[in-house]
Amino acid sequence: MTRAIVARAVVIGAGSWGAAIATALNHAGQQTMVLARRQESVDALAMGRCLQLPDSAPAASIAATLDPACLDGAELIFVAVPVVANQASFMMIAERQKNHPLAVVSLCAKGIGKADDGSAMLLTDLASRLLPDHPLAVFSGPSFADEVFAGLPAALVAASDDLATANRIQDAFEGSNLRLYSNDDPVGVALAGAMKNVIAIAAGCAVGAGFGDNAKAAILTRGLAEIARFASLMGAKPDTIFGLAGVGDLALTCAGPHSRNMAFGMALGRGEAPPAKLAEGSRTVAQLAALAKAKGVDLPITNAVDNLVNHGQNLHAVVASLLARRAGAE
Repeated sequence: MTRAIVARAVVIGAGSWGAAIATALNHAGQQTMVLARRQESVDALAMGRCLQLPDSAPAASIAATLDPACLDGAELIFVAVPVVANQASFMMIAERQKNHPLAVVSLCAKGIGKADDGSAMLLTDLASRLLPDHPLAVFSGPSFADEVFAGLPAALVAASDDLATANRIQDAFEGSNLRLYSNDDPVGVALAGAMKNVIAIAAGCAVGAGFGDNAKAAILTRGLAEIARFASLMGAKPDTIFGLAGVGDLALTCAGPHSRNMAFGMALGRGEAPPAKLAEGSRTVAQLAALAKAKGVDLPITNAVDNLVNHGQNLHAVVASLLARRAGAE
């Protein structure tokens, strides 16, 4: 049986993850276009380079444009921009595709968005609100962009309420360096992806402050418990949290400073200014803490990171507050 080739795939975002996804799609033989914001990005991708991955060897040339008209006839769209830019991307997709067959839209950012009233909202909910008729999926899992861009192997998840949609994304990467697993729990995959970044900041703080490997192990384990507890409340499936999008991505993100969130936390732990590179967990944590509070669930590690990042609390005071909590049963 011959695999169907996707006629047109568009990746919104010319950053490191957008370039990595586009490279994998090209490896799979798909007709792929990157929608960028700057001409410098278009020029770099044409030479097989990504401005956000200056140390990576060039890949094959990647087609890119500044013209959103590329969305008009797209069949697969990957939204690979920071969380704060997702709403604008969804609105652009809705406008460009209103007179065309609707594309499958894959959410690639890992974080919590905002509703119009400022309240915290999962990106899956925000996308459903703004793209109610589009087939939607969450594209996530343990993956460093530079390794994917270099063609190294990785295993990820395509999650959708409609397994046919997940399978369509899975098929699009057949023959590439990415092995895609289908999943029917987009809420669990989205939430795990957002929360693991926050736990990685906490783990980084422990390493940077010199608290030792025992403390890091405790943070990862109790952090996973937080993810599982909140995900269950939100209707996610336990198997999702203990799969690629949960344990897998948490382990990778907490492995060392290769992770932006881990590096961010390590700098905080050392009392230094965090690196300028985007660490989504630092932007997600306030929304995550607010969402948990609204749902009535206690997330002590998440709240500790929020206090540290957004409320100016001293690291040692935050740690002391965590240690002062009454120990419960596991």
